[in-house]
Amino acid sequence: MIFLCKISTAMFLIFSAQTLCAQERLIHGSDLRIAAADYLTKIGIFNTVLVSDRRAYFPCAEKIYITPKSPNNWNTIKAACGNPASWSVLLRTSEALGGNSDASNTATKNSVQIAFTKRNIPKGKVIQPDDLVMKWANSRSSHGAYITIENIIGRKAKKNMARDLVVKAQHILANNAVNRNDTVLIVSGTSAVSIVTYGEALSDGKLGDMVLVKNLSSNKKFKALVTAEKKVSPITNINR
Repeated sequence: MIFLCKISTAMFLIFSAQTLCAQERLIHGSDLRIAAADYLTKIGIFNTVLVSDRRAYFPCAEKIYITPKSPNNWNTIKAACGNPASWSVLLRTSEALGGNSDASNTATKNSVQIAFTKRNIPKGKVIQPDDLVMKWANSRSSHGAYITIENIIGRKAKKNMARDLVVKAQHILANNAVNRNDTVLIVSGTSAVSIVTYGEALSDGKLGDMVLVKNLSSNKKFKALVTAEKKVSPITNINR
């Protein structure tokens, strides 16, 4: 019995030591570089983190969180152990030309021109031509990116956008085909026989959305589908 107790105690100590070692593993510069690169790439930032792979930091058994030191400025980032952070460290980054290491003003075999932000764009701002620039980038970075500026101009920033960001759909609000208080064309019936009248949109909607509309002639309100810009088709008979 005493022998079994000794074995159990020894196994417990070994297991505890292994757990402690796992929890107290030092974080190195390579760990921070990987965590930062993974996060920055997801949001369309291709800066290079300037840190030695061999440099050792405090132990951390939590997730490494990456944030900019200053809003919308990724030239200096903060890497934090856990949330709330048990410790954090500031790291400098290097901006790759045009937002990533393959972006430039010269076309290559595997490159394509895509839209980048030319400056920091705050959330809610209507994007103007001067806010954007077209640059060559590696085709691997162009997935989901815009290949023309015209498809972005006039739309609002959905979130704060840093300079040299590859603009993608998740960064901007989709245009509404119908906006609240717009005068819309109401088309009902069939392709052979249709009734056309005017109405007022009482809600916003994109193509295919259902919106509430008021017939300007009868003042009746009804639900309609958005079929084109400033055009709807009633779900119910507007003349009832």
